[in-house]
Amino acid sequence: MEISPDRAQWEEHLFCYFTGSTGEVGGDFDFTIMCNTKRLIVTVSPSLDPDDKARLLLSQYREAGLDDEDQIQDEIINMIFEAGWQIFAQLAPSPENRAASFPTNLCSDLYPETFYFRLAVNHHLYLATKDGFDWPKYPARNIVVTKKLMGTGYIAKVTVDGQDMCCKIGTMTSRAAVQREYECLQKIAMTADASSIRAPRLFGFVVDDDENTIGILQDFIPHEFTLGRVKGGLAIVSHEQRKRWAEQIRRTVEQLHEVGVVWGDGKPDNVLVHAETYDCWLVDFGGSWTDGWVDAELQETWAGDKQAVVKIMDFLTS
Repeated sequence: MEISPDRAQWEEHLFCYFTGSTGEVGGDFDFTIMCNTKRLIVTVSPSLDPDDKARLLLSQYREAGLDDEDQIQDEIINMIFEAGWQIFAQLAPSPENRAASFPTNLCSDLYPETFYFRLAVNHHLYLATKDGFDWPKYPARNIVVTKKLMGTGYIAKVTVDGQDMCCKIGTMTSRAAVQREYECLQKIAMTADASSIRAPRLFGFVVDDDENTIGILQDFIPHEFTLGRVKGGLAIVSHEQRKRWAEQIRRTVEQLHEVGVVWGDGKPDNVLVHAETYDCWLVDFGGSWTDGWVDAELQETWAGDKQAVVKIMDFLTS
């Protein structure tokens, strides 16, 4: 299977090794993997489907002798990484060289940060969170604000460890919206197709000095304008480019619905045009609706999203 460029880049300096497994005959198996100083514990569950790949491999793993155990174990680990490398790459990014990936102190070596997952099967393999899973937490005092952004509540372009991100803080007026955005982006992140969906990636939580969660960090999409405010006006954009944007928006909403996510406030101003690739990215998963794009009674529904897509298509072709 061909490996994507993003995965290849992450794996180039990846420091990863298998540390062990526990399980019961006919039941779940927990596989523990160290990945760039992070400990990943993945529960693999056999389904009732006799053709389920995970079920077949677990059966072979339980019955394998010493000569075959390593080969089957490698197949299971490969299956786990195929399903979840996008999430692993966010939680355990690779350094510029392998030497930098070793623990920097005794505490982190003895008690590595641990993340829990469950490998499930639903037509395709994907990683779903187990109880106790949490995203990384970033102290607010370590986050540098570089630009305030338009929107409800507190939204800003920030840098974290030298990387540009978008920060959204749950204020009195935006707490519910930020919570919904987190739930949507987390759901996207937990799917096998996360990297192909043109929506921001979730990076983690923002916490105050008392470790209280006050907001989220996500991808900052570099852009100079939204679809609703094209520089120079939409009239200067070619028919071919508008058609490409329309298809990207239609397909992205379709992908969101396939993984159970409703965009919620579909409109041109919530579509960013990437400054380098000129691709359309859907943003603002905080919900609500905007008059003229989604009817009030259809807000935060599949039907509302479809209505928004139709109107955006008309907007692009008018």
